[in-house]
Amino acid sequence: MNKCRADILRYRLPFRQPLTFRRNTLRERQGLILRLYCSGRYGFGEIAPLPGFSSESLDQAERQLQAFCHAVNSGQFADKASLEGWSLLPSVAFGVESALWWLQQDSWVAAPAVAPLLNGTRTEILRRLEHWQGAWPDEFKLKTGRSTLAYDCDTLSQILGIVPDFVRIKLDSNRQWSFAQAVRLAGAIDTTRVAYIEEPTGHSSEFSLLFQQTGLPFALDETVQQPGYQFEPMPGLAAIVIKPTLVGGLGRCQQLVSAAHAEGVRAVFSSSYESSIGLHILEQLSAQWTPGELPGLDTATAFVEALVDERIVAGQSINVKPAFIDKTY
Repeated sequence: MNKCRADILRYRLPFRQPLTFRRNTLRERQGLILRLYCSGRYGFGEIAPLPGFSSESLDQAERQLQAFCHAVNSGQFADKASLEGWSLLPSVAFGVESALWWLQQDSWVAAPAVAPLLNGTRTEILRRLEHWQGAWPDEFKLKTGRSTLAYDCDTLSQILGIVPDFVRIKLDSNRQWSFAQAVRLAGAIDTTRVAYIEEPTGHSSEFSLLFQQTGLPFALDETVQQPGYQFEPMPGLAAIVIKPTLVGGLGRCQQLVSAAHAEGVRAVFSSSYESSIGLHILEQLSAQWTPGELPGLDTATAFVEALVDERIVAGQSINVKPAFIDKTY
């Protein structure tokens, strides 16, 4: 990669409405775009630690990314194998490996269908479903654990009363419930209508017991993000949710996909509220590595605008909207 050039763009992208992540309220998403230029081709990666979930800050990621770019621009970075000597933070690993992977792509495959995220108040969600246009998706995703258990049970029951019987709901509680609360939820609904529930309680050791007592299948999300996590089948485990910004590089993600599929467990790519560049990468990874899967990538509407709204062509440059550029270097 002696003839390569690397630079960084830092962006600030406002949300339509403030979003709260583990008591962190964000009004905008800040992140970094890595641009590589090698032999007449461009590759892009996104580095955007998510406050409240990522172990590293944006400033820490930025310093490490600057060191990588210096290595590239000074001719000290030979090829992808050179990454073995780097201990990259998860968000940086995702961005760097994505840019290197992007350089190798001659074209893109069709973006996958996604599991729509049911955002907003209960009234807004029900109105959206009552006026649904076109074919129904096989799955929707619903965040739970943000209100009372009774509210969640009632909301879910009303949703299931509207959507066709074949539609399944992916629930995501982000470890907000106790074991007793999770049992009560399962007893209040038809668990066969639930594809799985992500991280139902604060202790992963309880998940299989919950399944054995209630028949409620579960998915691992935060557990997968823990350093040193190794996939192991568990009774009731329906899926692992892979958020590359939080999990790490593409090599790590591909390893998790292969391990899960070998045991007949779903691997589902999901967003950490990346910009349209990061979402494009996640769409391609899902389409190429988990064909037929409905990823959790319905997050673009959370932003006032897309960071990029032009067609993204493999190998070609991308024009990021100047209004959202914080700095370029």
